[in-house]
Amino acid sequence: MEHAERLGAVRLRGVAEDLLHEGGARRPGAPRTGPAALTGSERRIAALAAEGRTNAEIAASLHLARRTVETHLTAAYRKLGITRRTELPSALPPPSPCGPPARAG
Repeated sequence: MEHAERLGAVRLRGVAEDLLHEGGARRPGAPRTGPAALTGSERRIAALAAEGRTNAEIAASLHLARRTVETHLTAAYRKLGITRRTELPSALPPPSPCGPPARAG
């Protein structure tokens, strides 16, 4: 199921999850990969980075240490399956007019 999720095979992931559940496995909590797996801080920082802001600018605007910004971006890259900052805009969902997307639960 996790492998299908990493590959973006949504339908296969759903089938695997249903089969695991039928076999007695518990449903997982929050997703481990993809945009829904991002914490609020990771999502906010990744969105600012996707807009082209530097780590120092993000840190100053959010009153954080630059290292904290780097830590959140590293976690976001891992969860989104990307390796470059230039990949952020396409890896993040478009911003919602009603606020950040809800986490799956």
